[in-house]
Amino acid sequence: MNQEKKKGQIIPFMQDGAYFYKKGIEAYQNRQVDQAVHYIQRAVRLDPEEPVFLCQLAIVLAEKGEFEKANDWLEKVINEVDETMSECYFFMANNLAHLGHFELAKLRLKKYLKMEPDGEFAEDAQSLLYMIEEEGEDLEDELDELDPVSTPLEKIADYLNKGNYEWAEKEARGYILEHSKEWDVYAYLAESLMNQGKIEEARSILKDLLIKEDPNFLAQCLMTVLIKKNGEQESQLWINNLKDLRPMKDWHTYYLAKTMFFVGEYEVSYKLLQRLYRGSDFRKTPAFFHQLGIAAWKNGHTEKAQRHFEKARALDFHDDSIAAVYLDLLSSSLEKGTSPENEWFIYSEPERILESIE
Repeated sequence: MNQEKKKGQIIPFMQDGAYFYKKGIEAYQNRQVDQAVHYIQRAVRLDPEEPVFLCQLAIVLAEKGEFEKANDWLEKVINEVDETMSECYFFMANNLAHLGHFELAKLRLKKYLKMEPDGEFAEDAQSLLYMIEEEGEDLEDELDELDPVSTPLEKIADYLNKGNYEWAEKEARGYILEHSKEWDVYAYLAESLMNQGKIEEARSILKDLLIKEDPNFLAQCLMTVLIKKNGEQESQLWINNLKDLRPMKDWHTYYLAKTMFFVGEYEVSYKLLQRLYRGSDFRKTPAFFHQLGIAAWKNGHTEKAQRHFEKARALDFHDDSIAAVYLDLLSSSLEKGTSPENEWFIYSEPERILESIE
């Protein structure tokens, strides 16, 4: 009888703070930021004295652009839980920089460097401190441009910039279902397909966009890249038709710069990117500075390339390892006089570097 009773007993599954924290991290890694906040907040409620939970909640809130809330949690860690968690000062400095509080950010960075002169974030802290001290108002303008990616179109463009072509395709197809006449999104879809090797499907989409009464400019750019990559005879004619254009829209200027890069017109590409950098309100993300750095490097401007990669590293609060890899590559290339590969224009670590790490 006792054995039968034991069989019928239900052993409760303990959902402690660590359980919800793990679920929050999984959601965060899958880009489900709201879900991540939900789970990590539950973890914090169950274990309010665990500093790792509090820090991660602050990081995810910052991802959403809620920098003040993030710093409230970081202040709580320092003042009430564990005053030795030096990384909190670095995270606070990043958030303060985003809010435009540069003097306070400098104090937090100096505090972090004093506590951890050789710490995990020491290089990044020094880089951000240098930028704040040397570039002042220019940096403030650039940080203002770095609002979190919020619209579906920005999300698709972000996936393309980072080489996440399958996700870009998925997002583009979903958007088209609800906005069937948003022609630029068809161009994004074609770009994602091109980069997955689905050339004929991409070509078909681009042809449809080009025979409309008002041919799509992005489609013209992408078709030029496709024709060039295929080695088709008319490629130079397509390139020449675009080469001397000066688009009125910043986004068209950016797409033209990308096109010129991928068809080998590196000087034209660099000048267009510089135009956006110096004289426009174009959203200057870490990916933009990375691409500006690659274009500068292609044109032999290695010191400028280094500055642009440094800027990408300082502004990328979520994955500064990409810029760090390219800074190392640039440094080693100076002795050999080598030029970057075209694939490096995409904002991700080169595959061969990742393979060597693995």
